[in-house]
Parts: sequence; C-alpha cells; structure tokens
Amino acid sequence: MANRAGSSGIDATLFRQEGPWCTAFVDASLGTTAAQEAADLLPDKVTQLLKSQQASDADSEAMRSAMRPAVGRPAPVSRFVAVSGGKVVLDEIVQGVRTQTPQVECSEFPNLVPLARAHGGQFPYIVAEVGRDGGEVRLRHSAVAGVAEEYRIVGDREEAHHARRVPGRYDESRNQHQTTEIWRQNADEIARLVDEVARDSRARLVILSGDTKARELVLSQLAEPTRALAVTLDQHTRTGGADPAAVEKDIEARVAQLLADDIRDLAERIANQANAPQPGAVLGIDEVVWALQQGQAGTVVVAEFQDDRSLLALAGEPWLASEDSDVEGAGALGSWPAPEVLLRAVALTDASIRYVPAGVLPDGAGIAALLRWPKGAAS
Repeated sequence: MANRAGSSGIDATLFRQEGPWCTAFVDASLGTTAAQEAADLLPDKVTQLLKSQQASDADSEAMRSAMRPAVGRPAPVSRFVAVSGGKVVLDEIVQGVRTQTPQVECSEFPNLVPLARAHGGQFPYIVAEVGRDGGEVRLRHSAVAGVAEEYRIVGDREEAHHARRVPGRYDESRNQHQTTEIWRQNADEIARLVDEVARDSRARLVILSGDTKARELVLSQLAEPTRALAVTLDQHTRTGGADPAAVEKDIEARVAQLLADDIRDLAERIANQANAPQPGAVLGIDEVVWALQQGQAGTVVVAEFQDDRSLLALAGEPWLASEDSDVEGAGALGSWPAPEVLLRAVALTDASIRYVPAGVLPDGAGIAALLRWPKGAAS
C-alpha cells in the first residue's frame, strides 16, 4: 500500500478486485501477561467472527495465519489484515493505535477505513545525521514508529584527519585545503543521497543533524526542492554524551508541528473556498456525496466520522448514492455505513481523504470537500 503524502494511502485497485473480502483490525500488542494471553486467543476469536459472517474456509484460514502479535513493537500497536480468495492481500502494522475489540468484517469490497484513519494526512520524512567522515540517512513515516529504510555513507575518517596525523607532509594551507575538500566530497555524497530518497519517497520534511560544519556543507549542496524541506537540529547522536531521547523528542516535535500546520492550513483553505463567489469547497455529507458523484472532489476532509449514516455503494460510476436515490444503470451493491462507501468512492475517483479533529471545519461541519474546479464552473 502506497502512502501518498496527504492522502489516505489507499490503493484503488483493491476496490476494483472481485470480492468477497474479509478484513480484520485487531490489537497486536505484547508486553504484559494479559496481552500475551489475548494474542494466544486471537486467531480462534477472529475465525469465529468470520464464520458467523459466512466467510469461506480458505479466507478464514488465511486470516488465522496472519493473526500474529507485533513482536518487538512498543504498545499500543494494532494489525490490519485484508483477505480475498484465500490469500492475504494486505497485512500492515499500525503503530500508536489501540484496538479494544477486534473489528472483523466480510463484504463485497474491503473495509479499509481503519487503515485510512490511521494513515490519512501522514507523510514520509528523512532524518540525516552527518559528520565530516560520512553519515546516516533514515527514511521514516509519521504514522509508523521506527525506520523504514536506512542508508549509510562512510567517508575515510583517517583521510579526513590525515593532515593532522602526519605533520610536516604538507604545508599548512595545502594541508587544510585537502582536509576541507574531503569533507566537501563526503557532504556532496550525502546530499545526493538525501535528494534521491526525498524525490523517490515524496518526503515532506528533511531533518539535518550532526557536526555543524558538515551539516552546513550538506545543506548548501542539497537540490533546491530538497533544501526547501530542510530544518536543522543542533543536537545529535554522532558524538559521545548525546541524549538519544532528547534528539528523538526534538524530531517528534518537528513532525507534530508540520502535521498541525497542515490541518490549520487545510481548515483555512476550506473556509475561504466555501465562501467564495464560485465555491471551491463544499460542506456537509450531501454536498460531499454530490462532489464525489461528479468526480469533482479533490480532497475529502472528515472531522466527524458519519457513522450514523448509510449510503449505497454502486458497481460503477458514480460509485455511491444516497439511500433514497433511484439508482439506474450503475447497479447498487447494497447499503453500507457511510465511512466505508465514502472511502471507496474517494479511492475510485482518485481523490484523497484527510481525517482531522472535530471542530476544525467551518460552520460546525462534520465533513467537507475541496473541489478540483469551482462549483458552477465548467469542468
């Protein structure tokens, strides 16, 4: 599952595959006796829930095989699994989310709402710790604890200090020039790597820490698009005596600030666009359904989950309708809770979805959509 920055990260092809589907969102924590006992009982519990919903034996067995605790991950942590045709199609750990009771469902299409709520609006970012002799570049994700990918650049520490180590071999100015050139080459290699990882991952943030001079060299050699994403930390863990917890706390604060800025900017944009002469945003579930039906919704923003509403899921475009609609041609698959039908329509129309805190949207709205083109304008 791709995790596009600012989107739900949901792959629309999953909704185009023929069902039935079985999904489970379960607690995967360990660390206590009670948690271990719950983990031991989980496969049987989930299997029973699947059978009560007429899941096939093949799907039940595939799901059972995936019901494993997240060994080595700090609690709280959950696991999301989607099964179809007797195979595990999706198996993903969701860090920082506790699932009190298993959420198990069998349906014509997968219920990916728990995963979208965990990932919507999250983003990849890079942490680079640099020194004059090399550095480490780590790709991380704001929704997932730990490091997704790690790269290491190892320069020649001996060469970097060669002039001081063999006095008299060169005169002082030549000595200093050679040392500076080695530092610059190491920094250039790290900068190229950071540029590549940022481009490939669509990172939203680049955090540079480490030796002050090396950090300045790397920053100066980053490509302009990457440099625009970069912030620097004065503290780092490449020298003895540094506090890793303090460094991590600083990184978390930078990530949280970017998330908060995103939500504020999104709310302001919706408020401004909704009140424009030709509105570029709509408020309320009926208006959002309309926008999705037109293929006009670019980003759906959910502040209240709409769990008390149901919508019709359609086999073809426009993919959804209100329950009182007279559906012709598209073919109604049935009625489902609104969050599931909305997410499916978002994915199938190549829109994105964001889940934000209650009260963020203007006029007390629980849901809104930013439009691809203004309401009333020609597409």
